[in-house]
This record gives sequence, C-alpha cells and structure tokens, in this order.
Amino acid sequence: MGLKHATLLHYAGDLLKQYGVKYSMAPQEHGLSRMVDDSFTDLQGFRDRNADREAESLRMSDRAILVGVVINILLSIIKVGVGLLATSPALLADGVHSVSDLFSDGAVWVANRLSRADADEGHPYGHGRYETLAVLFNGILLVVLALGIVIDAVSRVDSHPVAVPGAAALAVIIIAILVKEWLFHYTRRVGERYHLRALIANAWHHRSDSISSVAALLGIAGAMVGWPVADPIAAIIVSVILIKMAYAFIRDAFLEFTDSSAAIDKAIQDNIIKMVQDYPDVYSAHLFKVRRSGPNIHVDIHVVVNPFLSVSEGHQIAERMRLTIIDKILDVTDVLVHVDPEDDQTRPMPIDYPNRQELMQTFVKLLGEEDGIQDATDVVLHYTRDGIVVDLTLTVDPQRRVDELRLSARRLCQRIMQSQTRITNIRIKTVLHGCDRGWA
Repeated sequence: MGLKHATLLHYAGDLLKQYGVKYSMAPQEHGLSRMVDDSFTDLQGFRDRNADREAESLRMSDRAILVGVVINILLSIIKVGVGLLATSPALLADGVHSVSDLFSDGAVWVANRLSRADADEGHPYGHGRYETLAVLFNGILLVVLALGIVIDAVSRVDSHPVAVPGAAALAVIIIAILVKEWLFHYTRRVGERYHLRALIANAWHHRSDSISSVAALLGIAGAMVGWPVADPIAAIIVSVILIKMAYAFIRDAFLEFTDSSAAIDKAIQDNIIKMVQDYPDVYSAHLFKVRRSGPNIHVDIHVVVNPFLSVSEGHQIAERMRLTIIDKILDVTDVLVHVDPEDDQTRPMPIDYPNRQELMQTFVKLLGEEDGIQDATDVVLHYTRDGIVVDLTLTVDPQRRVDELRLSARRLCQRIMQSQTRITNIRIKTVLHGCDRGWA
C-alpha cells in the first residue's frame, strides 16, 4: 500500500465509518490505477502523443478525401456525358449526385482544418462547430439537388415518347457501383481507424451514391427491356434516397446545435461512465453531461471522493481522470471534473454553515484562554452534510506534561463546540517535528 493510501486510512478511516461513508482501500484491484500512474508521469509526452495522432489523422483524412475527389470527378464527367449521349435521365441524375459528392469532399476538407484550430478568445470552446456547419450545408445541398432531379424526371415522364437509354449507360452505371462501393469501404475504414466523424459521414455519402446507382441501373435496365418510363421513375427513386440522406445530415446538425446528448453515440457515453466508475479513489459519479461540437466531445461530470482529502489531492484525482478520458477516448477533447465530498443530488449540502472567517474568530478567542496552548498553526475545515469537522494543528508549551495538554485540548474542544453548534467533530494534533528538502 502506498504512502498516500496508508496516511488516508490512519487519518480518516474512523471518521468515515462514523459518518457512514462507504470506503474501500483496494487500489491494486483497479487496472486503471497503474495505467494512470504510467500514462501521465510525463505530461509533455501525453501532449506529444496527441499532436502526433492529430497530424497523422489529418494526413490520412486528406489522402482519403483526395482519392474521393479524383474518383468523383471522373465519375461525374463520365456519368453526365454518357447520360446526355445515351438519353438516360437516371444516369444523368446519378451523375449530378456524384457532383454533389465533390461539394461534400470539399466541405469535409475545409471543416477538417477549421474545426481543428485551437480555442481562442473569440471561440473559447474551440472551432468544432465549423464541421457542423459543413454537415448542414451538405444536407441542404442534397435537398436542392433532389428537388431538381424530381422536377426534371417529371418533365421527362410528361414528354412522349420517352427515350430509351443505350447499352453504354448500363455499362457505366455498373462500373460506378463497383468503384463507389470500394470508395465507401476505403473511406469508412480510414474514418473509423482515426475516429474522424466527418470522414465517416462522407463515406456514407459515397454509399448513398452507390445505392442511387443501383436504382439507376434498375431504371436503365427496365427501359432497355421495353418499359421506358422505368428510367425517369428510377431518377425519382434516386431523389428519395438523396432526401433521406439529407434528412440524416440536417438532423445531426440540429442535434449538435441544440447541444443534445443524442448527438453522441451511446457507446461512447457508456464508455466514459464506466471509466469514471472504475477510477481509483472515486466513490461514485453523477450529473454526467456531454455535448458535441463538430469532431469534439465536451464532458462535464461530478465525482464523489473521500470528503477528508486535501484540495490539492482532490484536484490531482480530477486532473488525472480528465487526462485519462481524453487520452483513451479519441473524440473527447475537453473534460470538466467537479469534485464533491458527498453525493448532493437527492440531499443537497447545506450552504448556511459559518465560513472560515467566522470560525477563526472563535478559535483565536478560545485559544488564548487555555493554558499550555500557544497557537494554531493550521486549521482545516471539512464541510459535511451532517456538520463541520475541524482539524486543528496546535503549538503547545513544551514544558507542560502530556496529560495536562490533553486536558487543555479536551476543554478547548468542548468550548469550541458550545460556541459553534454546527461543528460536530474536532481533531486536535501537534507537530513533533517537521522536515523539508534542504533542512531536517
């Protein structure tokens, strides 16, 4: 058992039992304990790992986007050109969809750079919402394209006779399906490997192009076997697919702009909660809040720790937990950990306790009235739900006997508790010897 845990047991164990606080000292059972100590001994190393990971993900994202741009340009030119020559509205509509993929690629490329910029005075929470704007732009763009395709398809149905597309249109659409399916799997694989949410969304945009190509294939084949109206009908089906995809984009953007927790995958939320619950020295967690800002997830959480820890140790626990969550869950970029001495959800902590200034006036007055007690060198106040616990460190007259000092300390405790009724426990101690680096 480490020094911190041993000290904690001797210092607060009895009082924890007295106040009914559930307390367990078995940090060695938590695999996370060793991981925390090892991972963040070198904070600069943690920052370097994050910077390297960020640079690699941006490089791989750019490569996937470039591959998509090249393929979409070629497919757009071929589809639109053959669609016009072969008089196939379905292939023409599918070509327009491929053009929209270029806008999607461009939006993702721009959003990747803007959203990764560091927080500044004008954007204290970062620039992640630029990616959300790109998603919203893509959604609106798809709606506009879909409506245009529907209008064009209806006008072709009304015209008689309906032109029958040639075999070239059929060959082009089959090639487009195969290429787009490969592009979907490639882009999604990169996005999932580097946790690039915008790139994963762009991959599904490629998949929507593949699905629309299948619809166009059925329409072209139907027109070639004697049902010419199947081609414009297939173009309308493509429009429906586009609108469905646009709805998903616009819905996701709406959830993010309204700070809805539904914008964040449930598995990620469950993973964060489990990490906090398994964390050493944390009794429980509550008031868990998450929100998404483009590629970034912001987390707020309250944790309950030993109420008799020092402020610095509570901060150490919170800071290590914050860095652990950021390091292990790649989408999370900011964590605010609020340390509570008790769970105050159902029974809030009283806020009408006397403050330090009021209590110190009482202590100073009563200390001067006790023989053998010279001064209080340290006063630590623990505000609990059941009252105030006071730790007093005193300097005493070294010429006095121990039994005399013990009697004076007992009288001092009684007088303090009579004067301040909100104090429920007082622990008095003295320093036999102090050591610091440089002197002993």
